[in-house]
Amino acid sequence: MNPKSLQWDWLGWQVFTPILGPIAVSAAVAALWETGVSDFKIDWAIVFDDVSPWALSFYCVTLICVTMHDFWPKLPSHPVLGVSLILVAFSVAIYASFIVIWRHDPTFHAGTKLWQMAFIFLVAVVSLCHRAVEDMRRAPL
Repeated sequence: MNPKSLQWDWLGWQVFTPILGPIAVSAAVAALWETGVSDFKIDWAIVFDDVSPWALSFYCVTLICVTMHDFWPKLPSHPVLGVSLILVAFSVAIYASFIVIWRHDPTFHAGTKLWQMAFIFLVAVVSLCHRAVEDMRRAPL
């Protein structure tokens, strides 16, 4: 994929900002707090704690829903992409349900396989949504 063909504004506002923005703000505020309270030490695990496979799956479904809102009128001219978005959204939602059930076990922790699956879904969702945005910008309604 050619970096020049990427929708950088969309990636910035719809992907990087929602995922990295809260982490950056939390880290900055904790660092500023640390300057005023001498016995406060930043626990980076807490700063990154809310980035979880469940949170990423929630984000994936949200990104697909936002994309589908705009893409829906073009669905007849892009049926494979539209059906792919719907199927991936359904798959992510089912997997997120598994995570909720697994979290009921007090000994549960998100292992490597769970993180890998979350990132596979994230890459698939961002790729499909990017393609939909790219198609909409190429041939607006």
